[in-house]
Amino acid sequence: MWPQALFLLAFLGLAVLLYAPAWSSPTTTTVRGGDGDAAIEIWFLRWLPYALEHGRDLLFSDHLNVPHGVNLMWNASLPLLGFALAPLTSRWGPVLTFNVVLVLANGLSAWAAYLAIRRHVPGHLAAGVGGLVFGFSPAMRGQSNHPHISFAVLAPLMLLAVDEILVRQRRPPWLVGPLLGLLAGCQLLIGEELLAATVLVAVLLLLVLVASNPRALLDRRRVAHALVAFALAALVGGLIAAKPLRVQFAGPQRVHGDITRTNYANDLLGFVTPGAAQRLSSRRSAELVREFAGGNAAYLGAPLLLVLLVLVVRWWRWPLVRVGAAMLLLAAVFSMGPALQVGGRETTAWLPWAPFQHLPVIANLISSRLAMFTALFAGLLLAVFLDAVWRGGGWRRPAAVAVAVAVLLPLLPAAPVPARKVDIPPFFTAGAVRRLPEGSVALVLPFANRRVAKAMTWQAEAGMRFRMPGGYVIVPARDGRPRFDTNPNTATRAFGAIQRGLPAPELTGGRRRALAANLKGWGVDVVVVGPMEHQDTMLRFLTDLLGRRPVPVDGVYLWQDAKVRLPPGSART
Repeated sequence: MWPQALFLLAFLGLAVLLYAPAWSSPTTTTVRGGDGDAAIEIWFLRWLPYALEHGRDLLFSDHLNVPHGVNLMWNASLPLLGFALAPLTSRWGPVLTFNVVLVLANGLSAWAAYLAIRRHVPGHLAAGVGGLVFGFSPAMRGQSNHPHISFAVLAPLMLLAVDEILVRQRRPPWLVGPLLGLLAGCQLLIGEELLAATVLVAVLLLLVLVASNPRALLDRRRVAHALVAFALAALVGGLIAAKPLRVQFAGPQRVHGDITRTNYANDLLGFVTPGAAQRLSSRRSAELVREFAGGNAAYLGAPLLLVLLVLVVRWWRWPLVRVGAAMLLLAAVFSMGPALQVGGRETTAWLPWAPFQHLPVIANLISSRLAMFTALFAGLLLAVFLDAVWRGGGWRRPAAVAVAVAVLLPLLPAAPVPARKVDIPPFFTAGAVRRLPEGSVALVLPFANRRVAKAMTWQAEAGMRFRMPGGYVIVPARDGRPRFDTNPNTATRAFGAIQRGLPAPELTGGRRRALAANLKGWGVDVVVVGPMEHQDTMLRFLTDLLGRRPVPVDGVYLWQDAKVRLPPGSART
């Protein structure tokens, strides 16, 4: 077991180096300074301990988007990770927990891929290189703000279980089937999108295996073994998924329709063109990659693709090479979306993803993220090549090392993932926040939305003491279709305009009445203005709206018992 432990430590150490800027002060520093997508995950990681401690619903929250709340199953809420790391969050805060999740995502994903590849490749070093290609690929590094995708620890293990059920069948179905169901259920509670993508890849794997050996369908014992295992997997997975899916599709604040209507697909040139995230990129290649809808996710590098081509030509007779190459090609093609894109321009060439983009659940997948499975099968095939060359002995061993270096060099990141200090006013972490009654509604500005979400981090650091309108979350629009951010009204438009640097709207009598209705509808008890761009404009606007100046308290400006000053006669109206 010592090689496995050694590789685990090595992968986790590399992940710490990848996020080194955040670990300079891990409780107060993280990617994007705890704003944007990072704020979402920090908030979700804090919600689980709060909900457990206070007996609240784990999958629905009334602390954002007041008064309607948020269906967490329609958001990247990481409930299983939030539960597992709750003691860490309660002791050290959600920023540290988020940094831990980032390290575990890359480190454990690489290790899981290494373990899965070891099933087919005897050599530890070759399998380790394959795990490295997966866990630290551009496809994975590009999801550093999205641990519901980058925490891909279970995906290789699920595919390994599918391989055991369909091909090897060395373990009884009553053991492997429930294990697969358990892994799938856990993946649902980490990232539903990755679960759907893994199921899609598993179905493709089944089709490839059947196409490569159709006579297996005539073996009744093997077919019965597989059917029993998959039935048990469905049973166990269904028991775990029953409540979360009921909340998602029948619970409050559920949405209807595709939440990813933008076509984030990989470009054909993306597989060989290094972006700014790669150490060996140039200004020209980086500019080209910026034109790609899927960004740098597809990049594998010309040396790796050349090695894989040599492997396929030289060892095509090996079933593992044929199946692995077919899966790599399918994952790459599916990651390019419904139509071929070349050099940032969409062509009229139809691709197999087109019919899938309209299927329930699958329609919500971002096709470019399937590139992580391209990296997974590329890592498997690379490990097969390196192990085969190494076992030839003699001069082939240093040649294998040279090939590994040549392949990994283009994949090196240009720099560690940048991080910034989380700008949290002392009001939210010191005793002053206790001025807000537990469970009261605070209008915190800047108003949390997709452009600026740091108020969610402040709320998380305050231990969820207060509720607030707004939030960078997925909620139903008035027609039930999904939208990011709370539904707009007069107040959100006014705050959004000021936050974008526009002049504050004129407070006419009609606008005052509309703003008063918005604050009353939200049930606002207190208004808090924290550090933000155009803060002076916001303070003047609110001072005029509320009819009095705020009280400065520990880095924020506070209006308690906030009431809109209405023109004479408006109260009766």
